[in-house]
Amino acid sequence: MTETTAERKQEIKLSAADVANYLRQNPDFFLNRPDILYDMDLPHAQGSASSLLERQASVLRNRNTELRHKLNEFVSIARDNDKLFNRIRTLGLALLEAGNLGELSSRLRQILTKDFKLDEANLFLFKPSHDTGPFAVTSESDLQAVLGDLLRGNRIICTTLRQREMKFLFPGYDRSDGSAALIPLHFNGELGLLALGSQDPNYFNSNMDTTFARYVGDILSRRLFHFLK
Repeated sequence: MTETTAERKQEIKLSAADVANYLRQNPDFFLNRPDILYDMDLPHAQGSASSLLERQASVLRNRNTELRHKLNEFVSIARDNDKLFNRIRTLGLALLEAGNLGELSSRLRQILTKDFKLDEANLFLFKPSHDTGPFAVTSESDLQAVLGDLLRGNRIICTTLRQREMKFLFPGYDRSDGSAALIPLHFNGELGLLALGSQDPNYFNSNMDTTFARYVGDILSRRLFHFLK
């Protein structure tokens, strides 16, 4: 008994997924079958028709554009990091060259506000000094009384602050809420706090990378230890 044509068609019936899988496994299928390509049209986003090869070229162009945009983004980030590194290098050298605490604090504030274009910068010390300069002598408990849990754990905190907190950290601050980076300073004990401020409440935020801030804090702490011991 022979199979009918309908039975044979039923046995070899393929789904769209089967065809797609076969073409993926045989990417050269159309190389020797140009006649099939002539009969194939794919709808274009604007409603016109394009050949399979044109569609593939379009997909590749789009991918190439995406990769180029990503590369440009990486290059831009690298340039920004390079500029930031040079500014931090300048700051580090200025701190190393300072001859006393007053000179150190003056250079610190000048570079942070000018080169880093920060609105505010203030240095708090936990030990008194005979030197004078743009720094404030306070205690860790006084800072915690205003800032609370923000100073726990020697962590760098980047966050929005209320006007009262901003005024405490930066005397003369006359705006509303702002944001700040709080960098604890410690080397063989707690030395103080470096506060960096912005009038923009969103400038310093919890998603910021603190790698460079940690580096500045480490260098500053070691120089402070030298002057305060």
